[in-house]
Amino acid sequence: METRLIIADDHPIVIQGIKDVLSKRKEIHVVATFSDGRLLLQSPMLANADVLLLDLNMPNIDGLQVLDELKRLHLTLKIIVVTSYLSPQLAEQCKDAGAAGYLIKSEDLHQLVKNIDDVLSGKLVFPDFSRSEQRTVNDFSYFDEFLKKYKLTKREVEIIRMVCNDYNSKEIADRLYLSTFTVQTHRRNIVKKLGLDDSRISLYRFAKDNGVI
Repeated sequence: METRLIIADDHPIVIQGIKDVLSKRKEIHVVATFSDGRLLLQSPMLANADVLLLDLNMPNIDGLQVLDELKRLHLTLKIIVVTSYLSPQLAEQCKDAGAAGYLIKSEDLHQLVKNIDDVLSGKLVFPDFSRSEQRTVNDFSYFDEFLKKYKLTKREVEIIRMVCNDYNSKEIADRLYLSTFTVQTHRRNIVKKLGLDDSRISLYRFAKDNGVI
């Protein structure tokens, strides 16, 4: 029985690498590839696909937004997030949004064919984060240099961490005893200082790359 699969990733090399892995199974047929979240959501091919391999870091509409939208559409396809973000919080958020799996590009692609079989049979495929070493910033000299480099305050770093842990502005305000307006101002200042777009994914990528989380 043929499995119709869509790949959504903004890196052509990754798409080709996934295709190479999937070539081991002739019944898995890649029916479309997308490098843009908006174009993916506009595609009529989603309604007839069996599996979607979804990167989170997509232009125009990121992977988390794609998941939220697909959940509202009540499609039958199984979604496996394929990402470089090793984060239990992000994985849990994807699961809540309807993803059936969460694979780390650097570690788990060799298991991709088995994972596709698993999700098609109704299983969930998520990493065992208890075995993963999470990087933390314990070196204060490094942390001070980091603050100077990006002109961030300790309060702003605290807010970055809370945003990456999926707290909204009101929840952050309540926990830090600030007004929601103050938190929103901090968030605007953060993305402006870092030159990022105002999305959780771009902020998460920055935080992960710099050891903030």
